[in-house]
Amino acid sequence: MTEPDVPQEPTAYVTQTNQAGAANLPAAGPLYQEANRGLIAPPDVPVVPSRGTKSENIVWNFDNFDFIADAEPDSTPSIAASVVRQGHLHQAGVFQVVSGRDHVVYQVRGFDLANLTIVTGASGLVVIDPLGSYETARAALKRYRDATEDSLPVKAVIYTQSGVDHFGGVRGLFADAGDQVPKDLKVYAPEGFLADAVLRQVTEGARTARLIDYAYGTRLEASPFGLVDSDLGRTVSVGEATFLTPTDTVGGLLPAATGKDQWPAWTGITWREGLYAIEIDGVKLVLQPAGGHASPAELNLYLPELRLVHLAGPGLLGSPSRARATFLDATLTAFADTAEVGSSAYGAPVWPNDEDKDRVRQWLTAQRDTATTVPDAGAAAALLATPGYADTPTRTVREVWARLTGTDLGTAQLAVTAKATLLTQGGATKVVEAAQRAWDSNDYAQAVLVLDPVISASSIPLAVSSKTEQRARALQANALAQLGYLATHGRLRNALLTAAHDVQQPGNIVTRFPQTIADLAAAANPLK
Repeated sequence: MTEPDVPQEPTAYVTQTNQAGAANLPAAGPLYQEANRGLIAPPDVPVVPSRGTKSENIVWNFDNFDFIADAEPDSTPSIAASVVRQGHLHQAGVFQVVSGRDHVVYQVRGFDLANLTIVTGASGLVVIDPLGSYETARAALKRYRDATEDSLPVKAVIYTQSGVDHFGGVRGLFADAGDQVPKDLKVYAPEGFLADAVLRQVTEGARTARLIDYAYGTRLEASPFGLVDSDLGRTVSVGEATFLTPTDTVGGLLPAATGKDQWPAWTGITWREGLYAIEIDGVKLVLQPAGGHASPAELNLYLPELRLVHLAGPGLLGSPSRARATFLDATLTAFADTAEVGSSAYGAPVWPNDEDKDRVRQWLTAQRDTATTVPDAGAAAALLATPGYADTPTRTVREVWARLTGTDLGTAQLAVTAKATLLTQGGATKVVEAAQRAWDSNDYAQAVLVLDPVISASSIPLAVSSKTEQRARALQANALAQLGYLATHGRLRNALLTAAHDVQQPGNIVTRFPQTIADLAAAANPLK
């Protein structure tokens, strides 16, 4: 069999498996049918350019995903049906979520991974989660202003979580003011926000960037053979990430949560310990801070006038967590009896309908239950259950999946161990032949596993011949691609396909996702 190159067409086995999956896919529910509900204006530009010295660089491309918009789950054999279906959820534009007597809630979706949520206040705007890049936040706010003819200033910002996709675009909100941030701007964040943001984006910045690069396919071309969707949204933006230090912390001892004797009647809900009733520019809110797992700093909120409950979401690399399920159970208990609209930092909102008046409660219940559900690795399970070898693309895939599932991956083996393994198995050539047999039997995970020591040992001079190494890399890349096509989770697909690319092109890999954030690093060390 001739070793194929990457990118690859799906094999007959992959095509049959994905078509069978499409045949068994449940019918699309109301969430898919309402993905465009409230649309006021779609994007009016094809791309969002970089603000840096290379303005030709593209931070976000709206047209890239046109191929998935009308795709049927059974029409794209290189994409699992569930990934196609998930891709239909993520529409781009300015949406009105709900309106009341004094305030309106809008979302700008599909301009980044997360949603930019806007609440109109008495004299300005309250912005919840200002996206991940300066450029996308600037573009999203501009589209909102153009669509609504609202020129009111941003009066406050709320970070609901410590992932960069929730705060990285904050300075872009003030682009039309010459990047001058108002001195009286209020920035709210949950307790532990700064410490966790610094840990993820500064202390562990390079590792975080590598994992996000794989999970969100930032170096993949958007196509049926590459990037399609990333579960929470299309992907992450790759512009300039910025930061503003919170002025107000929600949670902890200071300031204390609102006491029972101080609980205002306007909340319309029963007092519960740990809730904060506050007012921002005339907007009355109930804030619920709590610790999660992937992002310990997390904040849900409720708008009593509009009866809207808003969730922070699981985070960029969020994993199943009993702590987060407990937090969401408290959200359900506090707000489900009165909430009539549910929105989130990711995806489209939910509203009750004639057939289901209790839909928001069911949505909150599902969010809680999903918080402890471990995703299924499918055909890649055997591969992801092993630690693999250090500094290899497949090790990074395993690290991504370990983060997404909350599992202990174990210590990676070293290249010297890989070399010894090859010797005990009769040499690299025989190992490649064994991998070929696994490939021929459609066991792509086994083919990748068998080839792992060959790829690792090839970093040692003369351990593997050039011809054998090339054959091993081509075969492993092809097997990884087939596993990517079979993956039913967007981020696993992205990681596998990125590894397929990287195994063919060994050497220094430059991630597109930022490895550090200057504003955040400065905030972490105010003496500098």
